[in-house]
Amino acid sequence: MPAKRLKPALQAGATRNLLAVLAYDGTDFKGWQRLPGAQRSVQESLETALGIALGEPCNAVGAGRTDAGVHARGQAANFWTRSTASLAELADAINAELPPDMRCLALREALPNFNARYRAVSKTYAYRFALDKPDTFWRRYSLELKKKPRLERIEEACALLPGTRSFKAFTNAKKDGSAFVRSLSEARLERDGPFLDLVFRADGFLYNQVRLMAAALLQRGLGRLSREDFASLLEDGKRSAAPGALGAFGLRLVSADYREEDFLGPLEAAPGALLNEFLGGVLPLPRGASSRRDGPRSA
Repeated sequence: MPAKRLKPALQAGATRNLLAVLAYDGTDFKGWQRLPGAQRSVQESLETALGIALGEPCNAVGAGRTDAGVHARGQAANFWTRSTASLAELADAINAELPPDMRCLALREALPNFNARYRAVSKTYAYRFALDKPDTFWRRYSLELKKKPRLERIEEACALLPGTRSFKAFTNAKKDGSAFVRSLSEARLERDGPFLDLVFRADGFLYNQVRLMAAALLQRGLGRLSREDFASLLEDGKRSAAPGALGAFGLRLVSADYREEDFLGPLEAAPGALLNEFLGGVLPLPRGASSRRDGPRSA
């Protein structure tokens, strides 16, 4: 059955600014940002789906410009449309056009000047380790640990990270001075069955910052980096002293957070959003989402 096409309302002043919450398997994407040529990106796939579903060209602005191979459970992106359809109808039409490794989980009406990238208060990323050999599915989303690290060492090192400071040792970007400063509000270790997650929340992240911090924390847990050496990475900012970045496949963008004042209504879940097969099964509705459905159905 062909996907439903929506007819946009063409009257002047009817443009709506909508926030979309997205999940995607980043394995086959070259990152978020649209690239020249035939290289596949999340932005290009989303904008193509929006254009077909809405019947008008659409540009999407992402909260986080995830790198090649990085996944998302709560990427946020805004786009503009003249369609007068309901949020549920829009989400259904968009999902009908998205590729199998992407899903729109929810939509929300935002103020006209809202920008998903610049209005984000914080973003949360998680890096996943598998304590045992992961099954075939989970190999795409977690780094297998050949040796179990000392978790108390990792937790002790995590406690040193929060604060507003230079994270120069944890980026491959070439910047000057204050450009390395970020406010990291949370760094914690979570156990999830056979997996370990390193979770980081900040007002923004430098290029490769999460993968480099995760690498240093892992080396600390394995005893290959001393307590003093880890602390000196924060104090001295020497990139050459830090371990190399871990693979992109273990990293996922968990969420982007915004102020309520940026929106005109509640977050509404897409039809079928209660069940989602990205990154390990059931994915609950985004926080604050509403649903007018009688019950969940498979996405």
